[in-house]
Amino acid sequence: MAKKKTTLTEEMPTIVVGLDIGTTKIATIIGFESSDGKIEVIGYGKAESTGVQHGLIFNLNKTIEGINQSVNLASNRAGYDVHEVFVGVAGRHINSSEYRHVMLRKKGKEEVIRQEEINKMTDDLRVISVGIGEQIIDVIPQKFFIDNNMDREVIDPVGELGERIVGFFQLITGNEAEIKKIVKCVEDSNLKPADIILEPLASSLVCLTQEEKKQGVVLVDIGGGTSDIAIYVDGNPVFTKVIPFGGNVITKDIASVCQITEELAEKLKIHHGTCVVEKCNQNNFITIPQYQQATPKQISEHYLAKIIYSRVQADILENVKRAIEESGYSRKVMNVVLTGGGATLRHIKELAQFTFQKPTRIGIPEIGFSSLPPELKHPMYATSLGLLKYGTMNSGIFESPKTTLKKPEISTPNEPEDSGKNIVDKIKSFFSNLLDNISEKTE
Repeated sequence: MAKKKTTLTEEMPTIVVGLDIGTTKIATIIGFESSDGKIEVIGYGKAESTGVQHGLIFNLNKTIEGINQSVNLASNRAGYDVHEVFVGVAGRHINSSEYRHVMLRKKGKEEVIRQEEINKMTDDLRVISVGIGEQIIDVIPQKFFIDNNMDREVIDPVGELGERIVGFFQLITGNEAEIKKIVKCVEDSNLKPADIILEPLASSLVCLTQEEKKQGVVLVDIGGGTSDIAIYVDGNPVFTKVIPFGGNVITKDIASVCQITEELAEKLKIHHGTCVVEKCNQNNFITIPQYQQATPKQISEHYLAKIIYSRVQADILENVKRAIEESGYSRKVMNVVLTGGGATLRHIKELAQFTFQKPTRIGIPEIGFSSLPPELKHPMYATSLGLLKYGTMNSGIFESPKTTLKKPEISTPNEPEDSGKNIVDKIKSFFSNLLDNISEKTE
């Protein structure tokens, strides 16, 4: 018998939903913040993602189908109808670049620098021209220099004296068309996007401790199609980057080299693979059934390990290392945290620790939760749980309730542009609230 849906009363907590539209899976998690400040999960669902490649939506119908399956599973478990979701955005269309901006102050020797002046420097860059079809998501202050003292980086210039402020800022941009695809898929699933959040920052909410963020840490979320990076220094996010390689590139390589299906290649990777060749059983041979062939194929575990190591090292870890070095924060990053489905590859922590020469751990997304179902205590759910946590932190700023059964308002065919612009505005608002008082950057 199907579970009967119930309507929440005003006394019950606000229900929030996180929706992760990934390359290999679409995950929906429903929960609420309890009176002790911890988050309770009451429903979750996962469906195969067949319309997304490298974090970009290619087939809208398949993506909508996956969203509906995932949401329905979560809704049935929770006993509540879902109609508003917090959605993640990533993909290879997310870019960042550094800009230098200078402000001259007439009374720099008499009046201290005010926060309003730093805000103005940031706002000045929000309106600069970017590439056609690109949208500035936000501007992240990185480092400041006062007057001609270019040897002294300042974490927070507010309160100092100076006639010349030199600021370096990171501009995060995204493809406006890709953002609108996300909006359309959500709305065509009879859902309303409450907000759209950059995925590595969402994952950071549930995988990184405050102490790690203060000390300096890089989060590497290895998904199916991309690896997303977020660097935190002095407690604040100071750098993000999306690398267009994830776990799928390993699976495809195994399938190509061994001439097998990607489904079999994925099973080989999970059950017999390792990222460190020396850790494999060199005397073990894996039997692979062949379609319509009498003689099964065999592959040595040693050969499989060499394929996996090559892709993980060259395509993922070396690109992450390069991104950290190019960010300028390498010397301030004390630790590395790996999460996402790709973080479950055997011995990837050891290989990453050797590559980065920094203490490394696997990030389990459980920070801020009172308890989690065992199946959700897995790095692959970092983004969806992070979206849920972000939603509980920000649900009060949205007007429409999350718990009624009223059908959400869907944009009409005559208003697609407004829908996309509203979401971009929300992304800007998200970054503005989250990235205040960004710390300095070290060369």
